[in-house]
Amino acid sequence: MSENVLTSFVVIAYNEAANIADTISAITALQELGEHEIIIVDDGSRDETAGIVKGMAAANDTLRLIELGVNHGRGYARSIGIAEASGEYIATIDADIILPPDWLARARSAIENHDAVGGTPVPDGDVAYVYRRFRLTPQFVGNTTTVTGNNGLYRHEVFDAVGFDPALREGEDVALNHAMKQKGLSIATVPGLLVHHQEGKSFGASLSWLFESGRGATRQLLAYREIRQPDLAAAGFTATAALGLVAAARGRRLTGAALPAAFVIAASVQHVRSRFETPRADWPRLVPAVAADSALLTAYFLGRLAGLSRLRRREPK
Repeated sequence: MSENVLTSFVVIAYNEAANIADTISAITALQELGEHEIIIVDDGSRDETAGIVKGMAAANDTLRLIELGVNHGRGYARSIGIAEASGEYIATIDADIILPPDWLARARSAIENHDAVGGTPVPDGDVAYVYRRFRLTPQFVGNTTTVTGNNGLYRHEVFDAVGFDPALREGEDVALNHAMKQKGLSIATVPGLLVHHQEGKSFGASLSWLFESGRGATRQLLAYREIRQPDLAAAGFTATAALGLVAAARGRRLTGAALPAAFVIAASVQHVRSRFETPRADWPRLVPAVAADSALLTAYFLGRLAGLSRLRRREPK
């Protein structure tokens, strides 16, 4: 593919002052970059994200900033950036993703046979806090979404047929994948193309995000009727929680509390083992990591239950 073809990088950011400069620098250092533009959509950040971008834009005329002023969510931010993109190819990148130097070359090669392609973030987003806090060594885990919004390359004409739903604060990439499939568009994950995910959310922010992600996952299940592994885990939690309520109602309160707690701990042990290297010698870090992950999974499972409220409201999504 000719390097003279314009590629637009649409980067969404919310309170990413710690990461945005590294993300932009990784884009400008890409091999075979050629003609390009970098559009940063600051989704109502309350830190210095916008100021950092303005400083970098002063020395880089391919870089420009769109400030939304108010936080609208991921779907809206991506939609705004894509509407401003002029490239024949559009790359959507999150502001906590560091692309490897060969990302664009490999994505361009892969997209010759598809309409959209993307890599796999490491570590997985649901364990980003655990990774950073306990300094565990991540393992490769395949995407549950074929082309994730945090690092995807699309033909521009894709967005003439479909688009990111501006109403979705999360799960906008899942919805786009389904919309593309319905239109007969081809999407693929590029084998072995890994990007570094250096999320900086606090523990509290991570709990909030996992809760919202849980609600979104239930929305996706109700909308698409596609059962994934996280849905099975959520069903297991729901079942043990229901059994716990029955036990508590019969006067066995300790058993009632222990049932869902035991399920969460067991799920967390498996979760950590599947996403990190877990040699026995690392137990001083693994034990607190499992404890933190248990809290994060609990937030996710509670979000899944909260998402069931859509059944009562009879909403389509």
